[in-house]
Amino acid sequence: MDRIVGIPLVALFRVAPRRPRPDPASISRIGILKTAAIGDTLLLAGVLAAIRRQYPKAALVLITGDDNAPAAALLRHVLDDHVTIRPREPVASLRTIRGLRLDVLLECGPWPRLDALLATLSSARFRVGFRTRGQARHFGFDAVVDHSSMIHQFENLQNLAMAIGVTAFEPPSLRPPGILPRSRLRDRPVAVFHPWSGGYMGHVKQWAEERWVELAHSLYVARRMHVLVSGGPGDADKSRALANRIAAAGGAGHSIAGDFTLAELADVFASSDVVVSVNTGVMHLAALLGVPTVSLEGPAAAHRWGPVGPRVRSVASTVPGSGYLDLGFEYDGHRLDAMDGVSVSATLGAIDELLG
Repeated sequence: MDRIVGIPLVALFRVAPRRPRPDPASISRIGILKTAAIGDTLLLAGVLAAIRRQYPKAALVLITGDDNAPAAALLRHVLDDHVTIRPREPVASLRTIRGLRLDVLLECGPWPRLDALLATLSSARFRVGFRTRGQARHFGFDAVVDHSSMIHQFENLQNLAMAIGVTAFEPPSLRPPGILPRSRLRDRPVAVFHPWSGGYMGHVKQWAEERWVELAHSLYVARRMHVLVSGGPGDADKSRALANRIAAAGGAGHSIAGDFTLAELADVFASSDVVVSVNTGVMHLAALLGVPTVSLEGPAAAHRWGPVGPRVRSVASTVPGSGYLDLGFEYDGHRLDAMDGVSVSATLGAIDELLG
């Protein structure tokens, strides 16, 4: 529906006049629109901080959907406001956005046409968004930024901010919120496993359970490391089953799926020795916190979506043709067994590199 209806609607604005960027002194409210994907939203951390430094007197408003709204709790230190919309209710969403009375709006989605339409009709004085090859979504923006498949997504997001005059960036990073009491954190050696991936075709990014069990057993034998299996509320049953398999195989496993909010999970990660995750938003959370993070890369292209942080490793699949995802939906015609090429031995090697 987004493609069939969205492209013709966006194309109506092909001949609309483009407005110049407002004088910086007149910019008092800047909106950042990102309606989905927790990991992508967290990668905005460095961009938001840079905008804050460039426009210290402007109010910074993050606009998310329900899906990625929990990420805003970890970005509050660089935000003045956070607004949640329902993209499936476009009229109500547009009313909310127009009510924000924005001077500038950065639309951060690389492909959804609905988001581009919301930005185009937002009444913001200056609208910036991506021109992505084959997506036909850019016609209503005042400033167009070419989205590149050759660089990491956080660099694409930086390029958006450069369109409003931001030039000085630091690597994106997060700090643990410190909201969990010490009594809820483990004081023994702990590895957090995040085996699950949501979103379209998320199961293709997941690793075979027997490999998680083998990895947990090896960590327990070598380092007496206990494993916490994380996940959302919907992952609770399978996380508990995996933890039980780990225990039955001689490891030490415990499920924490659904026990913590995303912000609380940041505190759990910060008190852990290492996080091992498939390529998903939770992986980006751990990496941006500076926690030793190992990301298991099958269909995801590491140069586009790999972990960003001071202590990270990617374990790439050895299956030919892996690492093909660019925008996240390019599964047709590609290998769906890419995760089979991620070995336990290579993952252990990456953990050893990080921990010594």
